Amino acid sequence: MNTEAKKIVPLAAIAILLFAASPLADASTLTVNLNPKTGVATLVSVSTTNIVFTYPANSSISNYLRNVSSTISLSGKFDGTSLGAHLLQSSFNVKNQHISVSNISVAVSFSAKGNATTLVVNKVTQVNATVAGAFSVVNGTVTANLGWRAFVVRGAMNLPLEGHNVDINLAGPAIEESMMGSHASATAWLTSAFGAGSFWNRPTLNFSQLDTPLSQWTKNYDSATNTTTFSKTISGENTFSIQADFNGQKYSLSETSDPSGVVSVQGYANASADSLQMAPAPASASLSTSSGVLVVVVGLLVLAAGYLAIRARSRAKTTATSPTTLPV
Repeated sequence: MNTEAKKIVPLAAIAILLFAASPLADASTLTVNLNPKTGVATLVSVSTTNIVFTYPANSSISNYLRNVSSTISLSGKFDGTSLGAHLLQSSFNVKNQHISVSNISVAVSFSAKGNATTLVVNKVTQVNATVAGAFSVVNGTVTANLGWRAFVVRGAMNLPLEGHNVDINLAGPAIEESMMGSHASATAWLTSAFGAGSFWNRPTLNFSQLDTPLSQWTKNYDSATNTTTFSKTISGENTFSIQADFNGQKYSLSETSDPSGVVSVQGYANASADSLQMAPAPASASLSTSSGVLVVVVGLLVLAAGYLAIRARSRAKTTATSPTTLPV
């Protein structure tokens, strides 16, 4: 095992360098809900990381990985004084020093499935957080600074989850956690091949691709619920893959990325750069909704009138054709 592991290290180094050009998030979503009345924002981030490693069926690593099948799910809740809250807050504070995290809850799942030629490691991390300090009053206008939304957690984020000390962020520990020591030889091989490189330390809680001005996001105002929503999806699915030959044998790594974000706020708001400014709803928005309601009401009245007219004609016809007296 040691001999082949050492031979794979150069390949791993190439893979690490190429992987560094792409984030690991796959179908990740970020949702921020703002309430100007309470001054509180709630954040829900779901980070999905898929790591796919393919290898020759006749390689030594195939013998270690072909029978891998494991899964684990863990969760926990933490207040604003916890290490997890501080680590999350520090990733926000890069863009906004006034943000504070009141509490967080975390749910994470790891799974690994291997066969003769492929290992698929999947990690899903959901982080819910209550955030204060998003709102301020600027020149009499209530403003929300959302620069912190495109956050990246740098380094390990070790949390005590159900009796396990788990790093919920970095890619390398995700591989280790997914197999939870039940496949020691496979874990040792992967750690030997990849553990010394930057891939092992890549953050998976990474929403940096959503760092585009909110004014460029799609805006929608729902006057029925008095809610303004801004949404953004990175166009297309970004698939990243590499292939390499080693002594005539082919290895590859691949991942996909397609993050999306939604920011919603109670009331009507306009976007400028990374900020939202609360404002009165324009008359056109209220008018369009009122017109829509009026159309529905008028339509229902027309249907009701038509129904009554048909029913009246039916009664008239029945009265005309029915005898007024019974024959003797």
